[in-house]
Amino acid sequence: MTQQELNKILSQGENIRTEFKEAQNGVPDSFYDTVASFLNREGGVILLGVADDGTVLGLGGQNLMNLKQDIVTALNNPDVLNPPFPLAVNEVTHLQGSLLYIRVPVSSFVHKHAMVVYDRENDSDFRITDEARIAELYARKRNVFTENQVFPYLKITDFDTALFDKVRSRLALVNANHPWLEATNERILRDARFLRKDFTTGVEGLTLAAALIFGTDEVIGNILPAYRIDILVRRENMNRWDDRLLLKTNLIDSYLQALAFIKEKWAEKFYQDRNGERKDLRELIFRELVGNLIIHREYNSAKPTEVVIYKDRVEATNPNRVRFRGPLDLETFDAEPKNPNIRAFFNVLTWADEIGSGVKNMNKFVNAYTGGAHPFFIEDEPFLSVIPMVIFEVGDLYRLYLSLSQLTEEELGKERSDILRSLPLDLSLKKLTNQDELILKLVGSWQEKSEELENIRLLINSNIALDELKKVGSWKEKSGELLKKRGKVLLGTLLLTLLPVSLEELASILGYRSKERYRDDYVKPLKDNGLIGYTLEQANDPNQQYRITQRGINFLMGSAI
Repeated sequence: MTQQELNKILSQGENIRTEFKEAQNGVPDSFYDTVASFLNREGGVILLGVADDGTVLGLGGQNLMNLKQDIVTALNNPDVLNPPFPLAVNEVTHLQGSLLYIRVPVSSFVHKHAMVVYDRENDSDFRITDEARIAELYARKRNVFTENQVFPYLKITDFDTALFDKVRSRLALVNANHPWLEATNERILRDARFLRKDFTTGVEGLTLAAALIFGTDEVIGNILPAYRIDILVRRENMNRWDDRLLLKTNLIDSYLQALAFIKEKWAEKFYQDRNGERKDLRELIFRELVGNLIIHREYNSAKPTEVVIYKDRVEATNPNRVRFRGPLDLETFDAEPKNPNIRAFFNVLTWADEIGSGVKNMNKFVNAYTGGAHPFFIEDEPFLSVIPMVIFEVGDLYRLYLSLSQLTEEELGKERSDILRSLPLDLSLKKLTNQDELILKLVGSWQEKSEELENIRLLINSNIALDELKKVGSWKEKSGELLKKRGKVLLGTLLLTLLPVSLEELASILGYRSKERYRDDYVKPLKDNGLIGYTLEQANDPNQQYRITQRGINFLMGSAI
């Protein structure tokens, strides 16, 4: 958890997905009420060491260790939480002391604490004792997680036994002591929760997840006739494809074949991890991409999963059950597995990591592979992933930014100029060889995004046509045609915060005598929208400075924010 995310959670207070616990004298019993209610409702984050009103109390060293041990033990105890649900207990620091946080995903099961079912409403956990409400909760789980659909006439004999052997072979490589190495096929299915009972109907049987992972192609085709993963290479023939892999098989083979196919289309580049081991960056990037496509797909959709490999990027669209619409903020978003049992199974095989780490890992590894580019992800139907594999740097185009903001080279400074030159422009701008067309497209993207942001109002003369722009002389004159004063000041503020800078220095460079007015009109809106941020935690610290965020850089570069 980053300091930015922690501060955001503390400032927003308790809600349906956030709970604070003081935990000054051990784990409060209500903690497990909240775990059960989060598992049963929408998931969420629990912070230990914080009062109900958001006041940070902190946790002492010994209390911290005891809390960790007690929570981990209890979450594996069916007398406390039934069915058990192991969760990671992590530490985060604050000026007032250390805190613990637990990310709780939504579960595909109904969980009880001390044999009582809990649900969540607003910022409270409440008991459910009414049989009708409990039945409604079971029905909700069944409807939300399509992987849990039970097929009473599906039998283990319908599965491909070789796939169980593949699972054991994989486990032998990553966990030589895993109990599945000696377990029967049925035991594996039960442990993975692929053989279950629907308590609303009384029907017991194998689930859709079981069929997708262990079923023969015939079984999968009968259950989901429209299901497929279509991977196309479009580098020369943009209307059709140069190469193609069409998968309608089990998820184990789909994962292995898709990863190998996509990986081979890109040059090898290596990365040294924190243990000093050399890792293939292609493996790290596309392992996450393919794993996410499988884990988060809505399998009842008739639409295909489609992956398109271009010369400079990989784009993937995946059928999705939408939670919200818009781009993911990689620093603060809350991940939620759409198929938690499939995710847990892939986690056992080490093909999936901690919830939410997939897109964050891709961000890290794509940046390492390209030397500066970042992927972006848009939650919609379908879910869109864009993975840039080459970088299109600003380079000499940095002078256009200077002209548009009307900053001089001296005002921006050499170090900021070097940073700006190395930043990756959105790849959609690469095909625009005409400089006027490129800058119109870039400025147009600023206008479009600013309309979605609160109090930004990046004032742009959107009526100017390309032909009219060409008639204007220098770019210093053209910038006056494109951006009005407010737009120039906002752009200048973003550029100056490429390095940490104080409010006083910002106001001075941009010609404002009243730093308070400049702060309220320009700095505050940029900060409130997450385009710039503080360098220090305490807002009133005399050494406080501002620095552009990754979201702000994406805005400058014409990329999704």
